[in-house]
Amino acid sequence: MSSLLRYQFINYLRTYQYVPPFTIFILCLVVNYTFVPNPILDSYSFTSLILFFLMGWFTVTLFHAEDEGQKLITTLHAKNPTHYNIGVFIICGLIAFSLSCVSVFYPILIDAFFEKPKPLHIGLGFLSHFSLSILAIALTALFTREIVNNRQNTWWGVISILIMSVVIATLKNNIQAGLLWLLPPVHFSLEIMSVGDQIEVVPNVFYWHFAWIIIYAFLIIALFFFLVNRRSK
Repeated sequence: MSSLLRYQFINYLRTYQYVPPFTIFILCLVVNYTFVPNPILDSYSFTSLILFFLMGWFTVTLFHAEDEGQKLITTLHAKNPTHYNIGVFIICGLIAFSLSCVSVFYPILIDAFFEKPKPLHIGLGFLSHFSLSILAIALTALFTREIVNNRQNTWWGVISILIMSVVIATLKNNIQAGLLWLLPPVHFSLEIMSVGDQIEVVPNVFYWHFAWIIIYAFLIIALFFFLVNRRSK
């Protein structure tokens, strides 16, 4: 698996398809913290949403980094398509982890906040970025060429599902509670990050909400593998 991951990552770097989303990510961070000081959690909430959309971009380009012929050869070396796709998901997760860390620690290093963030601010900031990134990876995977044949439909599908997830978060009060649990739980992160910087203790329910975002993402990833396996039969 390590050799597969190394190959997939190096191949992705050679495509330079990461340059546009990474450039936008850096620009958004720099612009967001151009004027200081800023509130801590509100700033983290904004950059986590930015990363949510950009991770969709990273995910599509990672899944489509190889042409069909090259991918077939790589899949044969990986022994089966499941190993190949797991490798792509792991690289997506590593990118999400790295960019989440950058998003959290960059404003701290340039002293961009009203006050010095406490460990709980840092923890909530990281969980917000990382959980939404994993959710974006999972949702986007459903629209990659592994499941959707038309590349144009892939991009429309990704844009639509990510925007819809954010819209659901803004309209959650108008949605039945039972149905809300079946929809992408972006609203949990936004609610948590709106509590204000004066928070002294992180309620246990916050951790459960972040956990549900990640569990929901893994359920979507399980659905992805189910659809891929069914399609290959």
